[in-house]
Amino acid sequence: MNICSKPSNKTAPEKSVWTAPSQDSGASPELQGQRSRRNGWSWPPHPLQIVAWLLYLFFAVIGFGVLVPLLPHPWVPAGYACMGAIFAGHLVVHLTAVSIDPADANVRDKSYSGPLPIFNRSKHAHVIEDLHCNLCDVDVSARSKHCSACNKCVCGFDHHCKWLNNCVGERNYRLFLHSVASALLGVLLLVLVATYVFVEFFVNPMRLRTNQHFEVLKNHTDVWFVFLPAAPVETQAPAILALAALLIFLGLLSTALLGHLFCFHMYLIWHKLTTYEYIVQHRPAQEAKETHKELESCPRKMQPIKEMEFYMRTFSHVRPEPSGQARPAALNVKKRGSGVCIDCPGLGSWAGSPRCPGCRGLGPLAAIPALHRIPSVPALCMRLALQAPTTQHQPSTWKRFQ
Repeated sequence: MNICSKPSNKTAPEKSVWTAPSQDSGASPELQGQRSRRNGWSWPPHPLQIVAWLLYLFFAVIGFGVLVPLLPHPWVPAGYACMGAIFAGHLVVHLTAVSIDPADANVRDKSYSGPLPIFNRSKHAHVIEDLHCNLCDVDVSARSKHCSACNKCVCGFDHHCKWLNNCVGERNYRLFLHSVASALLGVLLLVLVATYVFVEFFVNPMRLRTNQHFEVLKNHTDVWFVFLPAAPVETQAPAILALAALLIFLGLLSTALLGHLFCFHMYLIWHKLTTYEYIVQHRPAQEAKETHKELESCPRKMQPIKEMEFYMRTFSHVRPEPSGQARPAALNVKKRGSGVCIDCPGLGSWAGSPRCPGCRGLGPLAAIPALHRIPSVPALCMRLALQAPTTQHQPSTWKRFQ
């Protein structure tokens, strides 16, 4: 999005499926209403869902068919038992998380047979208003949110997981977390086994040839077996090394991604947040950074106008003044303001001066209350001193989901 050429009054996702076509233009196939998805098995499958299943099959086949049989003979039963329990447990929780319908209770009571109506912005400002979804046409709970991917309201919405091809909400969040934890544990154990086989192959390969099928090949150390002991297949040493190296690479990559995801959700649980709430909280700061970068590409004469449009858009949720009370001017560089400086949080709120008493900064910091602490745009800070609004601010959207 380029703020120099596009209007700044967008209030909803830019996906065309949510926008009703105008009367002048004909209806296009992209603007037709879509059906709600029941769970992760609903068509179409997501490419990342297919990748997840292929990785699971690869780890299971290489782990149980190639690497574990090469462990020293006393370790083989423990390897099968530990890895088997982890892989089976992950499969159960993963399938359950995919199969559960996380929709709101009132949505589940309705039929999924027909497509939902198209959202019309000329009639409604938001999909959910006063705990009623205008698309699902049902009353929903305060923690529900309409997912654009599944096209239904999800109770306790956390995020839409592309790996599960299903929404993660109140009904399947614990299963999702257990799936991530079991996958992380299983991949770590598998990487440990693969690393041992890879190192021992160069240090002492005879420790990897304790199975009885290798007794007849004592003089042929270049011949190895895979899929022991049920269906032994002869192969060469480079094939074993290549499979072990590939598994270590994919395992370390999966460990980094799964570990980051697991730590992130531990952080969310500690702070009693959902992924959706975390994103909404950090969205103003990210938008301010992106706006500052885009302002640099604008013509110098247009920058003050675009800066003002950005801040007016940021504070557009302020409630209107009650009747009989005049709202102060939005711009008055001569009038003294008050507010909270995001660069000096230790000072708290201050009043009676357009400058922060700590850093002596001048600009929109005086108009940003504590609820909306976002990074300032330097170009605007040097030109404007916004007066602090005296009206009450309406809680942001994410507040209703707490």
